[in-house]
Amino acid sequence: MADIIKVTLGDRVFELDREKAEEGYAAKKVINGRQSMFFNILPLKYTWAYNLYKQMKNDHWEPAEVNLTQDAVAWKQLPAEAQKLVKMALGSFALSQNIFASQGIYVLRDLVTAPELKLVFGRYVHEENTRSDVLVYLYGSLGLDPLECQDLASASGHHRQVEEFAQQNISQLTRNSDTKELANKQAFARNLFLYNQCLEGTQFFSQWACLFSLASQNKLPGVGQILSKLLQDVLYRIELFNQLLKELVSENPELWTEEFQAELVDIMKQAVELEQQLISQLPVDKVGLQAEALSQYIEHLADERLSACGLARQYFHHSSPLPWLDEQIHINTGTRVAPVQTAVLDAFDDDDL
Repeated sequence: MADIIKVTLGDRVFELDREKAEEGYAAKKVINGRQSMFFNILPLKYTWAYNLYKQMKNDHWEPAEVNLTQDAVAWKQLPAEAQKLVKMALGSFALSQNIFASQGIYVLRDLVTAPELKLVFGRYVHEENTRSDVLVYLYGSLGLDPLECQDLASASGHHRQVEEFAQQNISQLTRNSDTKELANKQAFARNLFLYNQCLEGTQFFSQWACLFSLASQNKLPGVGQILSKLLQDVLYRIELFNQLLKELVSENPELWTEEFQAELVDIMKQAVELEQQLISQLPVDKVGLQAEALSQYIEHLADERLSACGLARQYFHHSSPLPWLDEQIHINTGTRVAPVQTAVLDAFDDDDL
């Protein structure tokens, strides 16, 4: 008679052949593991991934849940300079999707082999649809022309610079890349870090700060609520890529050389410089912000991203230059996923399926 292991998930009990379960568990890797379908997640190894998937799913929201009637009235009373900043921010948000949701993200998803990791990646893709719906809702509620907003954002030249930065630093991986080679393992790690920590994790945040500043003055409170919800979703994605990087390094320590770490830090520094260049072009004083403080805040944000990935801080601000903004973008507010946790085969005792 086969040795059976009972896996309890919520009010359900699954009986698995112990030998096959242990074999399947051992075969799970971030990359270079056994390929299997999304629905075949037992036995779980990366419990944090499924917990994150459930958090993302449970926190699903719709933009129409936030009433923008007050914002529509307040919009007409904003000075022209403030209106232009808002339009540029929304235009940048639209254009950024071409970078943040690029084909390279889907290549990373396909190279991942553990099914629970593929599952949470699927939720990532789902949230991109919400981001698109948000733009439609904001444009419609405020009576804005989407093309005008995108033209204003394009005119600054920042979006083009961000695209060039991404193209210069991205590693050319395909679904057929041999991820057993060290160079490709580092390429996978580099792209995880670049797409999420450097691009989605720092770029355009100065413009989000402008919107939050207006919201704090009760001028566009609904827009501020929506943006805060969006950045909660961003936090989940940043945590996903951060945890993936940590697991990848744990399983492939040979990739995490001092030289490679220095390369990642340099990429983040480039991202910071890009965003600071944008700040120098924006009339942020028109919405109650100071350019110097905002520039320092981007450095503070970059240090948070670096530290979370196990990389050395570079800017060492003793405290946040804009603590009120930390709360809005969910930095050090307690709204975090659980730390990296890899399951023990016999320890399944909650609703993980």
